Amino acid sequence: MRQADPPSSERARATWPAWSPLVWVLCGVFLLHAIGIAWGLPAADGWDNDGVAPRDFLVGIVRTFTPGDYYTYPPLHVLILTILTSPLWIVGLLHARSLAPSNLVHEFLNVPYMTAFALIARAVSVAMSLGVVYALAKVGEELRGRRAGVAVAVVVGMNAPFAYYAHTSNLEVPYCFWAAFALLHFVRALARRRPKELRWAGALAALSIATKDQAAALFVLGFPLGMALWVAIDPWPRVNARAVSKEAAGAAAWALGIVIALDGAIVNPSGFRARLGFLFGSASQDYMMYAKTFAGRIHALRDAVLSFTRFYPAPFALLALWGVVVSARAGSRGQRAAALAPLFLAISFFALFNWFTLRSDERFFLPQMLLFGVYAGLGLDALLFETTRRVARAMQFAAIPVLAWGLFECAAVDVALIDDARYDAEAWLAGHVQPGDGLEVYGNQIYLPRLPANARIDRVDQKPLFERNPLLGATEIVGRFEDVEERRPRWIVVTDSQVGAYLDDPKLVERAGRVLPPGQMAAQRDAGAQSYFRELLAGRRGYALAHVSEWKSTIWPRIDFHGSTAQRVHILEREASP
Repeated sequence: MRQADPPSSERARATWPAWSPLVWVLCGVFLLHAIGIAWGLPAADGWDNDGVAPRDFLVGIVRTFTPGDYYTYPPLHVLILTILTSPLWIVGLLHARSLAPSNLVHEFLNVPYMTAFALIARAVSVAMSLGVVYALAKVGEELRGRRAGVAVAVVVGMNAPFAYYAHTSNLEVPYCFWAAFALLHFVRALARRRPKELRWAGALAALSIATKDQAAALFVLGFPLGMALWVAIDPWPRVNARAVSKEAAGAAAWALGIVIALDGAIVNPSGFRARLGFLFGSASQDYMMYAKTFAGRIHALRDAVLSFTRFYPAPFALLALWGVVVSARAGSRGQRAAALAPLFLAISFFALFNWFTLRSDERFFLPQMLLFGVYAGLGLDALLFETTRRVARAMQFAAIPVLAWGLFECAAVDVALIDDARYDAEAWLAGHVQPGDGLEVYGNQIYLPRLPANARIDRVDQKPLFERNPLLGATEIVGRFEDVEERRPRWIVVTDSQVGAYLDDPKLVERAGRVLPPGQMAAQRDAGAQSYFRELLAGRRGYALAHVSEWKSTIWPRIDFHGSTAQRVHILEREASP
């Protein structure tokens, strides 16, 4: 006899996968990190400040392994992106007039290639950001169970600068991806008393360092401190000291070997030494924001603490403190040692990187804040489910607006990208600039709107041409900004990010406990440029302000990350001669 069909609700349950809560959280994070991924595209260059796309994929690999030469960053991530974009490179090579470098550059600077490169790089960042959330959730799961892992994923997914960098081709998310999995294996080694996991931790730490050098600051002190605590509070590693020592030494050897091999030290030792000199020299010392004094370092520490609210809602700080307490006093002794590993990595990074570079950009606090997100998730789980029923109910009601607050701040990042002021500037220019009009711009194109193709564009700077990224369709001029009367363009486009170094008040900077980096000090000494930009924006150089594009929302907050978002664009028009 034929059985009756099951009810529709049962058929639905059989059709839809029984996804875990963690998978649903990852789906939510994916939406937050993927919306707005086409920010500033299509274009021949992106708006990702310090991003590696779309220009540097193949270039970075070639320079890393060319004797005597070096690239700014280690080669691992650009190698990954080069492989992923290889079909586009092959098409470009086939379509180029010849294999001469000038012809290849001319071919690949076309908008379709560059846009595809940028989108692929950003898609990889989104995927790796999900990997970061997953790995840190698994860290929470190792320490306090599956439910705690889900709570960690929720909190880490509400990190606003993390959401921004997941939209870009910057190396922040990629190196944090490898670092998060290195931490996971390190935690497993301690919590499960499985020292063989240390080799995985070392290899993954090496991949993080081979993505961005500053990742080394996480592990150089972080892993040894974690090992020392494990040996101190858990008798198991002391009883099995030989096996633990062997695996720890093997992990260190693995890490060192991988870094040396990938960084080109074997085939290009002179270039490797030159890059190290660059990293410990101008790359870090020329951008210091604090004095190299005890007071300067105290100011840096204070700003690091205060920056927490740039990443999460303020109540998350209390959750993080509670998470450290509850995770360090529960479980086996190995779990207790493992529970402090994220804290040790955060301390290591601050001591070895933040206090060395003396910078307080969001990207330089990102790894610590991701690690503190682990504790905030553990604290959230403990408050919601491990207190008395009355307290738990109160905490659950209180958690709703706090989590909504975090979600709102991450969504604000998406809105800032979708409604970037440069889109308004582009629309205005398209409607007012006539064919052949002279249009003058300054500085780095990543701060500029996409300029009208029918204009005669001049880019003026005092930098030599070889130090500039090409601005498609522009004539490059080496000259002083204030000599504008010799050039007489009809239009001038300038953004706050480009002129801030000239117009910032150094007294206000010093009052905040900071110092001006050498580049800004040089701008402050350029009296001619200072006077020009001040008078230009005040309408006293023969140019009137025609339009200002700026953030105007009354609902969403102004998001300013990496000098790339929510910047005003000033459009000035030459006044008619009397």
